[in-house]
Amino acid sequence: MSMNALEDMFEHKLRQQYYAETQLVDELDHMARMADNEQLSDGMAEHRDETRDHVSRLETVFDEIGSTPAPIEDAVVDGLHEERIELDESIDDAGMRDMGYMTAGMMTERVEMTAYEGLELMADRIGYGSEVMDPLSANREEETSAFRELEAMSESSEMKSFWDRITPS
Repeated sequence: MSMNALEDMFEHKLRQQYYAETQLVDELDHMARMADNEQLSDGMAEHRDETRDHVSRLETVFDEIGSTPAPIEDAVVDGLHEERIELDESIDDAGMRDMGYMTAGMMTERVEMTAYEGLELMADRIGYGSEVMDPLSANREEETSAFRELEAMSESSEMKSFWDRITPS
């Protein structure tokens, strides 16, 4: 795909984000099943369901710009997947694995928030209307909310015993 115009770059980045969201449905499902902490597991499952909505919204954006939702691989998402596999293979302690999932989730949300901010910036400059802007904004807002939930969870009283156990005295 040649990128000689802003519309081309927008579509390329949209396809990458589509790839990211479709891959993250499976990643979130896996982490929801594997997480030991019930709050973390429930949060991952809830965000998996939101992520399915993100995929649907992106498909709406593709329709609005007259394109088809063909994913383009994203090395960042692929790297996060590899990291999750490494965590699963190298950590025996359920609490440590949950911590790995929590920090991976926070990192993923930051990457997604940035991706949606970039898509919104380009869509605005191109002059796309609310049919394109609203789904992108809704996805970004949900990514931001998911990040805040993970951040709050990392500081919750449920995590205190875990922090006390792994933090050197």
